[in-house]
Amino acid sequence: MKKLFLLLLVPLILATQCEDDLDSGFETTYLIENTSSLDLTYLSPEDNLVQVPLGETLILGSTLNSVTSPILPSEAFIFNRIKLYNNQNDNFILVYNQEPITNELWEFSEPTVNEFEYKLIITDDLLD
Repeated sequence: MKKLFLLLLVPLILATQCEDDLDSGFETTYLIENTSSLDLTYLSPEDNLVQVPLGETLILGSTLNSVTSPILPSEAFIFNRIKLYNNQNDNFILVYNQEPITNELWEFSEPTVNEFEYKLIITDDLLD
């Protein structure tokens, strides 16, 4: 009788565990895609310089939300500005500055269910 009870109890526990995983959050990821004609360098919030070579994409980070909606770039706690530089003869020249963050400049997509993505596509037209 104990074995039968355990056999009935295990699927119930597993079903409840899976349900909790689905409700744990919805991820929003933020990226910079460099489609310009320059190799760029991103100045992170911690003042680190991160390379964003021509044709490459940099993941700035991601956040979790408990509701089924994305977190706008202007509301993300990962960054509060985007500064991009071009290295010319060991001199870093500011070529792009987005401060404050402008949501309309970010491209939104939903690559999979419960995953959202905002991508800032850097073109030559955006650079100073």
